[in-house]
Amino acid sequence: MRKQGFLKRATMLVLAGAMMIGGTLTAHAASGQWKQNATGWWWERGGGTYPANTWMWIDGDNDGKAECYYFDSRGYMLANTTTPDGYTVNADGAWTENGVVQTVGTNSDLHDVGAVNVADAASTNGAVTDGNSWAKMTFDGDLIRAMREVNSLNYLFPDRVQAAPGYPGQEMNGPTYAIQRNGKTITFGTFTSTNSVADYKGPVNAFFGNFPEQGMELNAFYDNTGYVSLSAGRQPMGSTGNLDNVFGLPQGSYRMGWGYVKINDISASFHILLTEGEDGKYYIYPDSPMHVN
Repeated sequence: MRKQGFLKRATMLVLAGAMMIGGTLTAHAASGQWKQNATGWWWERGGGTYPANTWMWIDGDNDGKAECYYFDSRGYMLANTTTPDGYTVNADGAWTENGVVQTVGTNSDLHDVGAVNVADAASTNGAVTDGNSWAKMTFDGDLIRAMREVNSLNYLFPDRVQAAPGYPGQEMNGPTYAIQRNGKTITFGTFTSTNSVADYKGPVNAFFGNFPEQGMELNAFYDNTGYVSLSAGRQPMGSTGNLDNVFGLPQGSYRMGWGYVKINDISASFHILLTEGEDGKYYIYPDSPMHVN
């Protein structure tokens, strides 16, 4: 089963001067779900493992805010008590200070926070994990040119057809169109003032001509293309502003691979919706939604 990734850097940003809880908030956490038996509640990650003897930030209802929970040596959540390192958790298990539940947002550089699974997809079996073993992929250069050259729509995309926006608001700067690339549809917004492209949305294999049908692991993708983000590096990123709208997913409920393309001194950034594998790594598939601006 394929799952969108759900991780966040577990750094306390709740109160100015607040102490780090026991220094234990950097444990790796994957997407998962709350489970309960006669003994109590625990958090089961996507791969079947669970946190124990540690704190963990969890956004259990995908509302964009994560609460912090402590799990004992057996993996059960502590509730309505004081944790071994001296902090208070309420009846729901959430860390509180002076009766106030402490939270962190899950809409930026997400690395070590768990969130509930929201999507399914295909198995990661057979996906390319060695980027150098696959023929080098390159981004469609005409797509980049059309974003930067005035009146480019007329000579680069004469076969374009007017189409519904690929996401709400894509039409804000001008009409939206669709083109075919590699048998797939890309929708794009335009700038009426320059008759050029504002942004694109479509599946990954519409932008890369020889993307592997079986999918590719994220780091293998970067190794193959070299299109590493200048700002994010290889770090999977969480939702930021308009991208929740672009991908049509709740804030904090997904992870993206960020990339930077430069062709003949013309550049653009892109965002790819990632899939979390059972091995805890992130994968890109031919139909993975991609946004370019």
